[in-house]
Amino acid sequence: MAEAARNLSCVGAEPLAVTDNLNFGSPEKSIGYWQLAEACRGLAEACRAFSTPVTGGNVSLYNETLDADGKPQPIYPTPVVGMVGLIPDLTKSCGQGWRTEGDLIYLLGAPTESAELSELDSSDNSKLLTQNSKLLTLGGSEYLAVIHHTIAGIPPIIDFELERQVQAACREGIRQGWVQSAHDSAEGGLAVALAECCLSGQHGATIALSPSSSRLDHLLFAEGCARIIVSIAPAVQADWEAYLKQQLAANWREIGTVTAQHSSLQIGTKADPLLIDVAFEDMGERWHHAIERQLTQ
Repeated sequence: MAEAARNLSCVGAEPLAVTDNLNFGSPEKSIGYWQLAEACRGLAEACRAFSTPVTGGNVSLYNETLDADGKPQPIYPTPVVGMVGLIPDLTKSCGQGWRTEGDLIYLLGAPTESAELSELDSSDNSKLLTQNSKLLTLGGSEYLAVIHHTIAGIPPIIDFELERQVQAACREGIRQGWVQSAHDSAEGGLAVALAECCLSGQHGATIALSPSSSRLDHLLFAEGCARIIVSIAPAVQADWEAYLKQQLAANWREIGTVTAQHSSLQIGTKADPLLIDVAFEDMGERWHHAIERQLTQ
């Protein structure tokens, strides 16, 4: 639900209503019944949080597949959400790709570090560290599934208040003409989202991150809610940052710059200024041929 609303906000649309598709195993088994009941409870909670009623949907139950030993196993619980939104002025919307070399890149929402020490005292710093560790996790992530072949872990906690604030800031930035591109960080985490921005806009980027721990896999691939990557023209930086300070407090950071067309994606930290340097062509090959490669394995 949060991701669906965020995707609408990233094009400048106000989320309005939801349709759902609930796919589960047998509700006659205790785990299947619990999964279905909890999914419905979670959807209801999110609908209230975003003021988006469910206008229709369908349910598919008793879905099973065979495990490696040929024994029937229920599918993973798979609730699907489709959400509709309204763009007040169609001339004021944007896509996820970078637009212009030299544009500044910002991360809205839970930052990669707890906060700059000069901005917060130690108690506030500790609170933000604790908050971010719950909002951003590797639990249930694509990183664990694809790299470590593991489906496990506690998924991120959703902060509905921060989610609404981040989405509202993104929509207003688009409507004011400040935001040139916007893309949510979801499956795959921050590094994957940045690569998608590069591919969609046919531009590279140079990114500088400040990690809150030594876990670089967490920095690059942790997943969570309330995170949007946007780019703006340098000319509007003062107005944009003044607005962010008012609306999002410390929950935003400037993280980089858009580079030339078809240039590489470079991601670094203070300890390692060139942690990732992937060519545009390599990103494109892996992205555009992913399904073909998967089917031929």
